[in-house]
Amino acid sequence: MKQRLITGLIIAAIAIPPLIIGKVPLLLLVFAISALASYEILAVRKDKTSWGLISFLFASTIVMYVVPISFYIPAIIGFLIILFIIHIFTKEISIEDLSYVFVMTMILTLAVKGIIHIYTYGGIVMIYIVLACFGCDTGAYFFGSFFGKHKLIERISPKKTWEGAIGGWVVGAVTSYIFGLYFLTHLIDPNVILFSSITLPIVAQIGDLSFSAVKRQYHVKDFGSIFPGHGGVLDRIDSLLFCLMYFYAILLIIEVVII
Repeated sequence: MKQRLITGLIIAAIAIPPLIIGKVPLLLLVFAISALASYEILAVRKDKTSWGLISFLFASTIVMYVVPISFYIPAIIGFLIILFIIHIFTKEISIEDLSYVFVMTMILTLAVKGIIHIYTYGGIVMIYIVLACFGCDTGAYFFGSFFGKHKLIERISPKKTWEGAIGGWVVGAVTSYIFGLYFLTHLIDPNVILFSSITLPIVAQIGDLSFSAVKRQYHVKDFGSIFPGHGGVLDRIDSLLFCLMYFYAILLIIEVVII
């Protein structure tokens, strides 16, 4: 637990300043995470990973990051066609791998697109999402460690418990809601803050379980080992990716309704 806590504090010290500042520091953080995530997405396939495919995946995430939203669908279509071309003419990816790579890349790029849109409201909104997500993660870890008795979904994640899930939800919801009431009401409707605070921790846990299901499918414990006690980048941001996608969707729906 001590190693996990120390690593978590180091990660926070590295990641939080760019999240607050935005602009170039955030861009560099996003590119670094995208590069590491591109490697980890493919590395779970063990001996079938090539640097050419990793480079293509990283380039694709960057392209879909920088293109305007009006060109995002054409970029996805192009990416999908190229994946099938790789499958047809090489042995780099099977059909199963193709589906996996496509889904994981969409999760990564939609989350990044979410970051872009969220920052139009201000970096303070990103802190709100991080609190909902990692507040849930931290709460689930401690409540599960001290009070966990009833398994949540053992076939996917044997260590997770209902006590941890409920405790994590409470911590994430309460922490983010209090923060939102104090700092976001001039940017976002209080009813939206309440709804988001209640649902974001649930989405965070769905993201965590979803990535656990992927690791179970590929028979790996972690996506990587870059963070002692935490695994790889994807192990650390799995729930955050889902929260970014989800909150991005909330903002888009609100904007459409308002218009």
